[in-house]
Amino acid sequence: MKTAKIFELPMALTLALVFFLFPGSLLAQQDAPDTDAPVDNANLEFMEEELHFSDYKVKAYTLTGFYGNFSGATYLENQPLGERTVQTDGAGDIIAFNGEILPESLDILHYDAAIKEIQSGPAFGGRVGLYVNRDFHLDLVGTYASGKAITTMRYMPVPEDRSFDQRVQVDEDPDFNLIKGGVHLAYDARPATFFGLTPKLGFGLGGMINRFSNLEDKTALFLEGNFALETHLKDNLSLIGQVDLTTFAFEVDELGYSNIVKYTTFSLGLTWYIDVVPANVRAAHLAELQAAEDN
Repeated sequence: MKTAKIFELPMALTLALVFFLFPGSLLAQQDAPDTDAPVDNANLEFMEEELHFSDYKVKAYTLTGFYGNFSGATYLENQPLGERTVQTDGAGDIIAFNGEILPESLDILHYDAAIKEIQSGPAFGGRVGLYVNRDFHLDLVGTYASGKAITTMRYMPVPEDRSFDQRVQVDEDPDFNLIKGGVHLAYDARPATFFGLTPKLGFGLGGMINRFSNLEDKTALFLEGNFALETHLKDNLSLIGQVDLTTFAFEVDELGYSNIVKYTTFSLGLTWYIDVVPANVRAAHLAELQAAEDN
C-alpha cells in the first residue's frame, strides 16, 4: 500500500506539469479544424473577387444571325473581235452551263464578246465571336448565298455592219449558290462612337465553294475585309449593319487560268452578347482605364 501511494503523488505532479507547460499545444489539437469540413461560400466569393480582368482568357462570347444581299460578279469578259482578228479553231468556244459548247459561240459572224456573270441574290449566315480583349474579337463566320449565273454575248444581225449590235442573254443557270466560311479578327472602335453607333473594322480569310447545277464546283481561298456599325438595343442585344468585301481567284474554264473576282455582301443582323467576366471585375477594369485616360 505504501508503494502505491508513493507512485500516486509523482503521477499527479506529472500531469499538472504537462497541462501547465503545454496548454497551447493541447488546446490547438482540440480546436484544429476538420479538413473535410465544407468551405464557407463567403470565402469563395471573396476569392472570386480577387480575380482581375486579365485573368479571364475569354472576356465574352457573341452569337449573331444575319440576312442580306450579295452583289455577284463578272468572272469572264471577252473583248469584241476586231476586223483583223484571226481566231483559231476552238479559241472562242464558250462553255454552256450544261457542260457543252455554247452553239452561239460557234457563230462568230453574229456573236462575240461573251460575258459570264453571277447576278446578285439573297445571303444569310451566322457568326460566333470570342472577345480576347475588351475591343478585339475573333469571329467564326459562315455564309450561304444564291443567285443566277448568266452568259451574254454581243449579237450582230448584219455581219457586214458591226456598228449595229445589241447584247443578248444566251444561257443561264438559275440555281447557282455560294457557300463560304472563315475566321475574322475584328476591332470595336468604341472611341469613335457617334449617335449611339459603334464602328467595327475587321479582316479575315477562309474558303468558299461556287456551286453550279451541272458544272464542276469552283473552290477557292479568299481574303475578306469588313466594316460594320453596331447599336445597342436592350440588355445584351445589339443590331449590326455590315458590309463585307470578299476577294478570291475564280478558275475560268475558257481561259485556262483564274481571274480575280470580288463579291460585296450587305447584311443586317442581331447579336446576343454573353458576358464571361463578372460585373464587379469588369467595372473595376473600366475604372482603371478611365483613371489612366484622365492622367
